[in-house]
Amino acid sequence: MTGLVEPLLARLPAEFTATDSDRIRRAYEFAARCHAGRLRKSGEPYITHPVAVAEIAVDAGLDSATVCAALLHDVIEDTWCDAVRLRAEFGDEITTMVQDLTELGHAHDQAAVVIADERVLALRVLDRLHNMRTIQYLDQEKQRLKSQDTVNVTAPLAGRLGLPAIADELESIAHDCLIPPPGDAGVSYQALAFGALLLPAAVRASYLDEWLGELDVLPGRRARTRFVLGLTLGVPALALVLRRPTWGTLTSRLLTVLRWILRTDLRTWTPLTVLLGWMIVEAARDSLGDAAVIAITVPPVLHAGLTRLRKMLGLDDGDPSRGRSDSSV
Repeated sequence: MTGLVEPLLARLPAEFTATDSDRIRRAYEFAARCHAGRLRKSGEPYITHPVAVAEIAVDAGLDSATVCAALLHDVIEDTWCDAVRLRAEFGDEITTMVQDLTELGHAHDQAAVVIADERVLALRVLDRLHNMRTIQYLDQEKQRLKSQDTVNVTAPLAGRLGLPAIADELESIAHDCLIPPPGDAGVSYQALAFGALLLPAAVRASYLDEWLGELDVLPGRRARTRFVLGLTLGVPALALVLRRPTWGTLTSRLLTVLRWILRTDLRTWTPLTVLLGWMIVEAARDSLGDAAVIAITVPPVLHAGLTRLRKMLGLDDGDPSRGRSDSSV
């Protein structure tokens, strides 16, 4: 398989040094030894995948360390090589990228993983791009799941990383895989896919995949129609449950907003003045006397209530900054 590395080296830009080229060749040779005997779903030697990812990295203008990490990106997860051996061979920079990429791949909610090096995120995108280019070797269920995740997560990430051409290709391949079959099944699929858009992005693909699996085993159009209708009616409630913050979080947010409003008289009294004005106008339609009573009695009551509320929340009513605009929370 030594012939695989020569086309890769031929793609390297002129600014790559001889040292860069030698390190990339060494990374290829090491990865080829690690993956020896392994095959992809297509039947090709596994090493063809990291080489393809490295070629995409070169074409995307990434640096030599990232190209090496692309060649080595699966060795810790899938072979006998561990981080200690990889670090001894290629140093901290490349090993850390491979470790972070492995952690990112294992994360259930990738959006929650903090990655300091954007090159790792770029590698995640490039890895997915080659997998999408060869997605035809996966079964239909896995194609749907991976394509939905690509549309929801990977393609937008590529756009944020400044890789618009890759984002477009990812979306194009994924949408081709997600085109529903013709006829009644296609209508049902579209309804479920539309309903899934209401769910949080992190769980959208898994729920859609589960629904489609249930839909596929239902006998006849009537059963599928009942299933889709019932699920569609229930999705908004499910979305609210999945997106709803905990009671403690909600209370904390409400208190934060309330403190921010009460911190200045301008923010406090502007909506109250509008409300008071509306009450006076409404009362005046029936009785000017009632309007006058409201105008005289309600403001002191409001002031007393606000003073008490500020004390309860630890806001000193004698704060000299009150009345000025305060943007802090």
